[in-house]
Amino acid sequence: MAVYTVLDSGAFARIAEAFGLGAVHTVEAIPEGSINTNHRFLTSSGRFFVRHTTVRSAEDLRFEAALLAHLAESQFPGPAPVLTVQGAPFLELQGGRVSVFRWLAGEELKRPQLTAEHLERLGQELGKMHRLTQSFGGHRDNPYSAWQVQQWLTGLRRNPDAEVAQVAGELEGYLARAEQERAGGLEPRGVIHADLFMDNVKWLADRVGAFFDFEMACRDAYALDVAITLNAWCFEEQYVPALCQAFFRGYQDARPLSTVEREHLFGHALFGAVRYTASRIRDFHLSPLPAEQLTRKSFRTYLARARALVALGPAGFLHLMGL
Repeated sequence: MAVYTVLDSGAFARIAEAFGLGAVHTVEAIPEGSINTNHRFLTSSGRFFVRHTTVRSAEDLRFEAALLAHLAESQFPGPAPVLTVQGAPFLELQGGRVSVFRWLAGEELKRPQLTAEHLERLGQELGKMHRLTQSFGGHRDNPYSAWQVQQWLTGLRRNPDAEVAQVAGELEGYLARAEQERAGGLEPRGVIHADLFMDNVKWLADRVGAFFDFEMACRDAYALDVAITLNAWCFEEQYVPALCQAFFRGYQDARPLSTVEREHLFGHALFGAVRYTASRIRDFHLSPLPAEQLTRKSFRTYLARARALVALGPAGFLHLMGL
């Protein structure tokens, strides 16, 4: 995603050799995202996506690879990881780990292009994915738990940037509200994508071509995944009822929400808004990287979601969603 580790031409030659990709033709950095160094990679055997992470552990990457293999066996559209010539899912390189994926066909939609039909199809695919992961046995705890987000906010409250400190205090109140709203009752849980943003879905004409970027996948409440996706796709200064309702129509066509999931959905949406506001402050607003190495994302867009949710309240939220 962003360029955090500068890889020289020799490193790319080693990657190509290790993964059996043939001769390197072109390499292009992708200055987007928050924690990884990603590149487009053209070789004599095709086009690839190369990800270098200094954050994800070997266990994380093995979990991701096993999940993608499970989804592929179930004919779910996702990225195809390339194994090393020794059969490993990653390569240790320059203080981190390199994963390689075949380049996915399709386009990533921009917000002005979105229609209710897109959201209904997106919901259907997410519901299908959640059904399929019920039979996946791998386990990875969510690294972005409420406890972790609270640790971020505690640190941000001490930041010398007055706006950051004020927002962190506001978010602490929202986090407490979110935890209260999603307490009690046993929710269906399984492996979720946990980061299904617009730039993590490829479209082929008007249908979903693939979900990708599963590195944040983990085991948590399915409704949390629903709420994160809702926040990412259905908000334009306010929640857009037509998009929200289409998304839930599609999702429930593939996997109906349980009563407790509906009851917790507001809390999950508020938690997601707090979590992404805090992470965007940390990863973008406070990042020392220059503009050419990092495409910045404003934390204020997710702060607006949190404030909109609090203004709606649980009943108003469910009414707006058509639930």
